[in-house]
Amino acid sequence: MAFRDRGGAEYAGGDSASHEGRQWSVVHSVASNPFTLSFEVTRDRARAFIGLKYYEPRHVLVQLRNTELAIARRTDLPDAVKHLRTQELKHLRELREACLFCYGWSQIHGQSFDVAHAEAQDYDTVASWRSDDHLHFAPIQIKEVVPANLNRHTSVQAIVNKLSRYVDSADLTVVIHLNRSRPFSPAALVVPPPKIAALWVFGALNVEQTRWAIWGNFLETLRWGEFSYPEQ
Repeated sequence: MAFRDRGGAEYAGGDSASHEGRQWSVVHSVASNPFTLSFEVTRDRARAFIGLKYYEPRHVLVQLRNTELAIARRTDLPDAVKHLRTQELKHLRELREACLFCYGWSQIHGQSFDVAHAEAQDYDTVASWRSDDHLHFAPIQIKEVVPANLNRHTSVQAIVNKLSRYVDSADLTVVIHLNRSRPFSPAALVVPPPKIAALWVFGALNVEQTRWAIWGNFLETLRWGEFSYPEQ
């Protein structure tokens, strides 16, 4: 399974530089628009983010969906492989979730994003975008409310309750993937004051996973929007 990065190189799970060597102006600003990912990052973080390999979310999502359809009927592969649930495929699952969130955000807000997988102490992926000739970054930590057959006790609220462990992540965006068909009431979510930049939830609206929704930012004004999974 491979897809091309912004520089044309194929991706099969590794990370390497794509923004490196280009002349970018990195700005640090806190957004007032509820559908903007711009948060303050340190210069050291910005330098590290510039050296990552970034991918266009729509292309990643289309390629992964084509692969899923191709292997769905194969009897020689376990379900864990088909659903990217092995340790070896974890990076693809995290990248797919980040691409879903950023693609959906681009459809709602109109701002295009690129996404890099870069697992670190407090983030799994990094979103990058240009605005007014500046390059912006947002480190993203992906959380998941897994399907009930994997853990029926987990919930969005249970994940939010654990966010208090983040004590030095002021630039971090936490995104929770609600990966099960159950009602979700955003207004009922109790969010203690965590030391992060933003908190969002997204999930599929139908069993075919063709329609999706995003809710947030739960640390500011609560909004929501819908988008469709990209087609070929």
